[in-house]
Formats: sequence, structure tokens, C-alpha cells
Amino acid sequence: MVIKYKLENGLTVLLEPISSVVSISAGLWVKIGSRNEKPNQSGYAHFLEHMLFKGTEKYSAKEIAQIVDRVGGQHNAITNREYTCYYINVISDYIESSLDLLSEMYYKSLFDQEDIEKEKNVILEEIGMYEDTPDEIVHDIFMEAMLSGHPLGSPILGTTESILAINRNKITGFFNDNYKNENCIFALAGNFDVDKAKLLIDKYFNGKDRTDQNPKQPECAEPVRIYHNHVERDLEQIHFCLGTEGLKKNDKDRWALYTLSTILGGSVSSRLFQNIREKEGLCYSIYSFHSSYSDNGIFGIYCGTSPEKYKRVLNLILDECKLLVKDGITEQELNDIKAYIKGNLALSLESTEVKMGQLARNEITYGRTFSFDEIVNEIESVTLYDFNRVCQKILSQKRLTVVSIGKLDDENNEDLNLYI
Repeated sequence: MVIKYKLENGLTVLLEPISSVVSISAGLWVKIGSRNEKPNQSGYAHFLEHMLFKGTEKYSAKEIAQIVDRVGGQHNAITNREYTCYYINVISDYIESSLDLLSEMYYKSLFDQEDIEKEKNVILEEIGMYEDTPDEIVHDIFMEAMLSGHPLGSPILGTTESILAINRNKITGFFNDNYKNENCIFALAGNFDVDKAKLLIDKYFNGKDRTDQNPKQPECAEPVRIYHNHVERDLEQIHFCLGTEGLKKNDKDRWALYTLSTILGGSVSSRLFQNIREKEGLCYSIYSFHSSYSDNGIFGIYCGTSPEKYKRVLNLILDECKLLVKDGITEQELNDIKAYIKGNLALSLESTEVKMGQLARNEITYGRTFSFDEIVNEIESVTLYDFNRVCQKILSQKRLTVVSIGKLDDENNEDLNLYI
């Protein structure tokens, strides 16, 4: 049973008690991500994520770490393109200290100038580490090509230039403009007494500041699609992504798209994995993915292979996509994919952290909670007709964007016009 209510100050609260576990996962979700940044604010949402761990009026940065570590818990945060989440996982005995800590971080962070300068260096190192991981950075190159000129296409970490330009006034201005109670969700899942949890949430989160008007999305131009981009690097492999437009988060066809992505490249039994890795031995890693947002989505395929095999792998991927568009799948294949998706979901929901995250993300996207049975019914409702219709919608007669990073000679780096 999920309990939803609002505090007097506008903060939304979601509770899911689970008696079969010994832990709780508490998360503060802010509906602010990199898409909310203005052109001169690249990386600000992620920088804020770091700064909320750097000390509050009550706790130093070291004490924040010690409070959780001393009880064997976990605390972390994640910045997405559309939200930021701060979370703590501990055994249920320490629910109050977790709420106290999250409240302090949200309402009472210091943003000390010396800490800001130190954290600039930390994030610059993080950017450098990311740049040295080609199978990750190629996804940013792909997003920028698909959504060029739009905040969704900008790197979440920001750039060296934007991070170096941050000062206390700029980062606290971004914080004050965006971190509002009406724009936040507190989600709690695990083994806890509901009445006690409500009292603690009221104690630590109600009656606080940050109740001003909800922030507005920054105005931005329509994204421009770039169809080919290669970044030359001295690497052993070519890492590349190719793809096209997908579906937004609440599109009614999203479940059919999940089945499409899963059968194409979402598991070790998928067509791309079996036919390009297992049968041909042309790569180690290959998969499909779908990134969905409130107003659009991106469908893509990633692969890493040697430069001499690059064009052959590209052509084999196109062949698999064309075959799906032309012949579709069998009823048995569809049933197998549904079973895979349901089983994968059921196993993931044994984690209180995953349950907590699902509560918040569903509230952010749909304004409601979905039970496991409701989700299963949605998956089961996908028909062969739905699959084929969405397959045609996503893949048929589409020009694909392709981006790559690595070493390519002139012949392999010619301007690509890839169509399905």
C-alpha cells in the first residue's frame, strides 16, 4: 500500500511500508536536472548535488559521511537530465537520523566558498575520468547530436569552462531559483511504522523555508538533429551509437517500445547480441537503449568494435533492424519477451532503493503510483499488432544519426547516410 500526501509547505510525501525487509530507503527528489540549466549554467544541477554533501549548519562534510557509515548504510545522489535524487539506505532503526540528515542537506547547506573551489577540482577530475571512458562519453556525443542546441543535449557534468566559472553567487542563485518544496518529493520505502514516519517527516521537513513559487523551465530553441559526428581518439576500438527519435515518458506505446528494445538488444538472447557478438564474433558489447523524457525520447544502439570491423557491424545492425521492420516477430517471441520484462521487474523490486525510486519517478512522470499488477497488465496487453505498429513507427524509413569515437581512416570516416 502506497500513502501519498502533501505537507503544509508543499512538499509531496510518498510512503510504502514493507514488512518483509529490515531496511529503509529514504530519498529526496528534486525535479531539477540538466535540462533546467540556461546556456551559461551547464553542469550546475550536478554541481549542486556535490555541494549538498559538503557541510550544513549542523554537520560537517566528514560528519555527514560518518553518520551513515557508522551504521553500515549507504548514501549517495544522482543527477539526471530531468531530476536530482539524494538518498540514504539504512536498517530501519536509523530512520530518524536519515531524515534529519536529508533535511539538513536540503534546507541548511552552507555552500562555503572554499568548498566550492575544492569541488570544482573534484568535478573537473570527474569530467576527465568520463572523457577517458569512451563507452560512456560516446552516449553524451550521441545525445548532443540528437538534441543539438537543447539543454537535454548538453553534458550533465558540464564543461571545463562552465565549471571553472562557478562562484558562490551563481550556484546559490541556481539553488534558490530551483530547489522549492512544490518541486520536491520525499519518498520512503521499507520497514517502518507509518504513524511514526509521518511524525518524523513533519518534524524534519514541515514548516521549513523554500516555499516560493515553482521554478519555470528556461526558454530554449527546438533541437537540431546532427546525423554524423566522429571524434578522433587514439583508441583500440571504435565506440559508436546510432539511433533515431523514440517516445516520451508517458506515451501510451511505451510498453510496446520496451518489447522492441528488449528483443533487438536488451538481453543476451537478443538479436543483436546473438547475431553480431555470438554468431559473428565481431564485438564484446552491443545493446539497444531508450532514453525517455517529458517531451521526447531517443532510441539508440551502442557497440564497440575494432576499426576494421566497424562498417561490417554497422551494416549488420541495419540488417537486423530492417528484418524486424519487414518480418516482425512471432507470438512465442513476444511471450518470451514479456516474461523476461516481468521477471526482471519483479527481481529489481526486491530492493527497497528501487521501490523508493519507482515511487518518486512515477509521481514525477504520471502523478500517481502503479502497482506491480498494473504494470504486469500493461506488459501483457502488448499485442503483435502493437509491436509491429511501434516497430514501423520507430524504425521504418528513418534516417539514423551515427556518432563514433576512436581511430578511423578516411574511407571509414566518410559522411554516413544511414537509412532503415
